[in-house]
Amino acid sequence: MPVLKRILVATDLSAGGRRAVMRAGQLAHQWEANLFLTHVRPDWNLFSRWRPASQDSYQDVAHSSETPLRQVLAELESRFGVHARCDSRLGKASDVIAAQVAEIKPHLLVIGSRGEHEASAPGPSLGGTAIKLLARVDIPILLVRRDSDTRYSSVVVAVDVPGALSRRAVLWGSGLVDEGDCEVVHAYDVPYVERMRLQATDEAVIQRRMRQSEEAAIETLRDLLGAAEGHARLHTRAVCGEPAFAVLAEIGRTPTDLLVIGKPEPSGPYRQHGAMGGVGFRIAYHAPTDVLVLP
Repeated sequence: MPVLKRILVATDLSAGGRRAVMRAGQLAHQWEANLFLTHVRPDWNLFSRWRPASQDSYQDVAHSSETPLRQVLAELESRFGVHARCDSRLGKASDVIAAQVAEIKPHLLVIGSRGEHEASAPGPSLGGTAIKLLARVDIPILLVRRDSDTRYSSVVVAVDVPGALSRRAVLWGSGLVDEGDCEVVHAYDVPYVERMRLQATDEAVIQRRMRQSEEAAIETLRDLLGAAEGHARLHTRAVCGEPAFAVLAEIGRTPTDLLVIGKPEPSGPYRQHGAMGGVGFRIAYHAPTDVLVLP
């Protein structure tokens, strides 16, 4: 089972931040983990950069979080019996959270997929802080979108080639869903099929290549099921198509509480910018459910 003894959750006290805190509280209760809560307040330089501001209005914002934070801590205690250690700091959100990850060394970081600007974004997306943390932090990150604090009961685990990262994804997905449904999905593409048809390649050759790709995907799934633990009901599905679109379509096909994906080592321009890679990033950005990203 995945190790979850220290959980760090960040909140900006928005609706999205509250959902993240409640999910973190549920997981801390389920796993009997220590919960650390952080709230980042803007320092004067950040505050004044984005809006005309007086020192009085800045002081109002800087100190207005004390009562809401106490309420959040009381709700965690009453709903989950969880006593969270709270830390409120000044600074840039991504910098402060990354620093606390280094200090606390949590097994999981929980954040909202978007913060206070969530209402202005149509459809699923990621906020700036979430994007920066995905690039900077090398621990599992849970991006919370759903307004629910019940245990996960249906998870989709998107895997690629057989290897340590895919096996870890299956381990986490089967562990977090407990006795629910865990569907392991391998979305594979058969490159250059259309080009081969345009070049009048024999259709039998194309079909043989597609069957070989499907058989390899099924074999990958068989191999990865050995990494599952717990009592989840396991299902597998090999899906032919562009991986990001195929995984997102799979989430829409069945009710899904949680999607688990890996963050492979980026290459090319993604390596330069420290991002998680094109396919994984697109899935995390557009998925309509909670997303667990594993390093």
